[in-house]
Amino acid sequence: MGDRDNWAVLLDPAWQPRFEGEQPPTQALVGGWPLDEQGNPGRFEPNPEYVPSTASSPSDPADAVMRLMIEGKAPADALVPTVRDAMLELAVSEDGYPLVGPAPDGAPCVAVVTAPTHRARVEADNWAQVTAEQLLDALPPDTDILLNPGGPASTRLLASALRDTEPA
Repeated sequence: MGDRDNWAVLLDPAWQPRFEGEQPPTQALVGGWPLDEQGNPGRFEPNPEYVPSTASSPSDPADAVMRLMIEGKAPADALVPTVRDAMLELAVSEDGYPLVGPAPDGAPCVAVVTAPTHRARVEADNWAQVTAEQLLDALPPDTDILLNPGGPASTRLLASALRDTEPA
């Protein structure tokens, strides 16, 4: 998370204070939304130091939506606005070009993670922090997006679905 002063933060739901006034440790902060001078939230920024309390704890709002989609508890169209409202990380080459590989169904995809905790499952040394708009600009033709590859809720997002929606 950046160094701005005002944030709306998201805590791991399992964290509970042991005494009145105890502040959560950095590892319990999922991430947050920076607030502008008027209190309006910016894009969600995951905390690189967040450690999910359980394997079923989502790493960020997009991961939560993908998990709910898999369980049949959220519609697929809930994912795009959540992705558009987040800072993402794109696996890139040393030269900064997106790495393209096959999704489980064989479709060519770029690897994108919604929080740093998902990087460990991707064979990539270099990552670029991007918005959805920057991701679309960098996307090679005829390539989709594989969100959180190898994760419990890994999801292939069609580039056209992201492209065909208006930014928030």
